Amino acid sequence: MPDAPIICVSVNPAMDRRLRLGSLAVGEVNRAETAHGFAGGKAAHVAMAARALAAKAVWIGFLGGPIGEECSRQMNDLGIQVVSIPTVSSTRVNLEIIEDSGRVTEILEPGVGPTAAEKENFVQKCTEAVRKHGKGTVLVISGSLPVGLKPNFYVSLIQAAREAGAKVFIDTSGDALRASSEANPDFVKTNRFEAESLLGRPLKTMEEVVRAASEIIQRGSASVAITLGKEGLIWIERKNGPVWIARPPRMNLISTVGCGDATLGGFARASAQSIGGEEALRLAAACGAANCVASAPGRIELAVVQSLIPQIEVQQLP
Repeated sequence: MPDAPIICVSVNPAMDRRLRLGSLAVGEVNRAETAHGFAGGKAAHVAMAARALAAKAVWIGFLGGPIGEECSRQMNDLGIQVVSIPTVSSTRVNLEIIEDSGRVTEILEPGVGPTAAEKENFVQKCTEAVRKHGKGTVLVISGSLPVGLKPNFYVSLIQAAREAGAKVFIDTSGDALRASSEANPDFVKTNRFEAESLLGRPLKTMEEVVRAASEIIQRGSASVAITLGKEGLIWIERKNGPVWIARPPRMNLISTVGCGDATLGGFARASAQSIGGEEALRLAAACGAANCVASAPGRIELAVVQSLIPQIEVQQLP
């Protein structure tokens, strides 16, 4: 029986422009040494990571203008099935500026909200996709909402997926995270800052992070992972279940942009293959670490992931 597909939905995709320069001088003219454009946005990065792990990946997104067409072409070239919802507005462009020191600055465009007809088409295409693939499908909903979409927009997608027997993974922020985490998703992935914003308090210690993950589960999610950058990640596999911590090895990173998305791609792939526990955590953490040295956000390599899996330090907390 073939593995269930991983469907990644993106209401706010982007073209990621990666610029490299010696140092960024604010308020001055800066000349980049190199410049490259990559299809991006959080959901695109998840789809890329899942595809690198040999998963069948489907990407559903609002795409507009020549930039949207280029994003679609790049995703198709990676072997990812693209379901495009055409928009009147052009797809946004994000900037990632990498200095020789390793410092990374991101400038993210907000994105233009879809029309009512475009929004309806998006919901319809997502519903059709999860119904087509059915039970065992993993629907990954990740990324911010563009202007004009209400915080509960993702809730309708969660409900449609659950009715079709699909699993739902969530990675968003702000009010959208609040609404989505209370709609009984199977998995919520957040970072420390997003969790602090959701719960309204700082999370300075590992104990506070664990309590935060537990509280998010109490709100309705079946499983929660909180990424902590170079400190690794905390994962509560299920309500009243084990609490795991994973720490990656030290690496000479290129950029951390997309590491959380690659981590989520690893978790989604593990779920699609019915892998849990330490094995799932090692895979997810290795994907996040592999992204640090990838040529672009989300474009991890399977060989690198496999080499990192045994280097991930994993511990089950009491």
